[in-house]
Amino acid sequence: MEEPVVRSIIFCTKVFAVSILIFLNFSFVSAQPEGGSIYVLPAGKRIKVRMDTEVNSKANHVNDTFIVRIVEPVINRGAMVIPSGAIIDGRIIRASSAAYGGEDGKLELGFVRLRLNRSDAVELDAAMVKPITAPSRNLFRIAAIGGMTAAGVLFGAASNARNGAAIGAAIGGGSGSVIAFGRKGSNVRVKTNEEFEIELKKEVVLPAKEF
Repeated sequence: MEEPVVRSIIFCTKVFAVSILIFLNFSFVSAQPEGGSIYVLPAGKRIKVRMDTEVNSKANHVNDTFIVRIVEPVINRGAMVIPSGAIIDGRIIRASSAAYGGEDGKLELGFVRLRLNRSDAVELDAAMVKPITAPSRNLFRIAAIGGMTAAGVLFGAASNARNGAAIGAAIGGGSGSVIAFGRKGSNVRVKTNEEFEIELKKEVVLPAKEF
């Protein structure tokens, strides 16, 4: 075969290969919805999950790990990109036990990795939409102070002393405050099978695949 013919065949082959690559790339881009890829989850995207094993402020410590499972498929731009049942690894960012003086326990969770299967894992930066807080104990504090104040009023009035009721009320109110302050705070927890939402703090790029 003459050399010019060989060169022509090689040139045509290269042109054909480049054309195929351009076509495939164009087809992939055209398949994406307007505004971006379905496989890019924006910051602020919320995902509903279920706690696998309880964590609480009394027993757990910073850097302890746990897992949650996705409850509902994650939909992005009209397409399902993460199936229900996928696992997300979590890590405890902050933990402190309840203390006397009415100080409640603290518990802050972070969500650091999405596991789609054994081979695909994606780094995350996500947090709970609603922070973990202890139930309010204002009613107890009001009841303690109010009850002791009322008792002080009755005691002071019964003493027949001048301004006895006022003095008794002051003593009783102070005693109630001491009782309320001396009570230990409440520990906080996320129970096994408890469902909640997490929110992405940064954009996440998922592997392009169908489920």
